[in-house]
Amino acid sequence: MKVIHILIVDDHTIFRKSLVRLLSTFEQNLHFYEAANGLEALEVLKLNRIDLAIVDIQMPKMNGIDLLRHSKEQFPATRCIILTQFDEPSLIVHLIQLGADGFLLKECHPEELVLAIRQVRSEGQYYNKLVADTLDYALNKGRKTLANLNITPREYQVAELLKNGLTNKEIADRMGLSHPTVETYRKSLMEKTNCTNLAELLKLLYNTGLVGK
Repeated sequence: MKVIHILIVDDHTIFRKSLVRLLSTFEQNLHFYEAANGLEALEVLKLNRIDLAIVDIQMPKMNGIDLLRHSKEQFPATRCIILTQFDEPSLIVHLIQLGADGFLLKECHPEELVLAIRQVRSEGQYYNKLVADTLDYALNKGRKTLANLNITPREYQVAELLKNGLTNKEIADRMGLSHPTVETYRKSLMEKTNCTNLAELLKLLYNTGLVGK
């Protein structure tokens, strides 16, 4: 029986260890690797042939979105299932656009995760009702209302500093940028995410796991 190499990427050690033990009760032909963030995961991917990565979103150093983007570019043969607590529709759509092969919430039943692993391995994708309904909404009613989460690293940086309560001038000083440049990044964030004020923007970024509280 062919051994399936699975990489679990989550910054909570107890969750990774528990997931390894859980999945081992369903399948005997699994070999596991672990990483606490996206940067560690990329190193594992460089050194090993990974069939499937199970990836969280909110992690230090490199989050799951950036990891997904890099892994699809550098290791296209590795399938990726996102396993997270965040169910914001804009996030789900963005992840599918980036090439996620499956999306599950951490509250899902273990049997569904096992089903997703098997289906991604055999058919290439696993999209449950939540994903299907979200994509249907995005293609119809939500086309103009969902946020665009294709945010640049500089925009992320500005968003993090806004979250910490810094003014545009303080952000400009911290990042070594001009005040108008910071204002441009802030305006771009608002336009992309369809937010009208800072409170809405931060709520969206919290709900997608892009910034921590």
